[in-house]
Amino acid sequence: MRTGLSRTLALPALAALLLSLTTGCGGSASANAGGNGPGQVTIRVGDQGKQVLTLLQSAGELDHLPYRVEFDQFNSGPLVNQALSAGALDFGVMGDTPAIFAAAAGLPIDVVAASHTVGPGYTLLARAGSGIHTLADLKGRKVAYSKGTANQGFLIQALATAGLKQQDVTPVDVPLQNIGSVLESGTVDAATVAAQDLVSYSSAHPDAVKLINGSQVSSGYAFYLASRQALGNAAERTALKDLVSRIIKATSWARSHPDAWIDAYYVKVDKQTPAVGKLVWQNSGETRFAPVDQTVIGAQQRQADLFLANGQLPGKVDVGGEFPADVEQEFSALVAANQN
Repeated sequence: MRTGLSRTLALPALAALLLSLTTGCGGSASANAGGNGPGQVTIRVGDQGKQVLTLLQSAGELDHLPYRVEFDQFNSGPLVNQALSAGALDFGVMGDTPAIFAAAAGLPIDVVAASHTVGPGYTLLARAGSGIHTLADLKGRKVAYSKGTANQGFLIQALATAGLKQQDVTPVDVPLQNIGSVLESGTVDAATVAAQDLVSYSSAHPDAVKLINGSQVSSGYAFYLASRQALGNAAERTALKDLVSRIIKATSWARSHPDAWIDAYYVKVDKQTPAVGKLVWQNSGETRFAPVDQTVIGAQQRQADLFLANGQLPGKVDVGGEFPADVEQEFSALVAANQN
């Protein structure tokens, strides 16, 4: 099994690999919002799990748009990268790790916003009965993760706290949506699980061991990126600024209306019971937007360097190319203006 990108892989080959990383592991579905005026700007958005779409709808931020928005749904950040690379999207959301791979592949996209989640997030969970009680016990054991996603970034950061690298475990690469079922099947000894799988597995297996979670190790950033082509068009850049402002406002709405958000997303979209939905929400952490500054860029660079140390990148990656000063200054001003 290939556990990472070859150290000798050239960047053009990395870009090609980025396009094929998740073939067959996801798909997309569209939803439209906004008017249809002649010559009206359209922003094509790459969403994951209908989270941004539901957030904007629930907060009323898709009402009376002066431009059109088309949403496509993907199962992971690498798939959003694939669509951005193909020119099929103008704007996409992903975790910190896919953004690193986008920088490594030289994709023509820039970060326009960063959200920061404080809370458990991902958890490295040892299977009930596995005999694993500490991170050190993972050496040589099978650990499920999803390559190229924030899930992998969390795993590498978690292992580093115990002086381990990804090469010290037996990584089992599975699609994000299958991680919980792989753990349940007993074919792996541990897995990096998101809040929903954590709640589900822990409820059925109370003796499962929570080794470490995102509140202890992860930087907790998610990134919103726009194509340079869209940013270079004055009308589209204005629409993107408005859309980012609306996402920031909607995220503030969700924090101040947790019951409505739980019902709108975890119950109606994820099909959880209200009780389970509340548990998943509690284990997901609180999200706020942060100005894109050296704190954010530095955290991203440290993770890129950790990926290199783990043999997951072919060479040093300078993530700064995704953070041009003029874009960050212009879009970061939207945080203070729209966040409660």
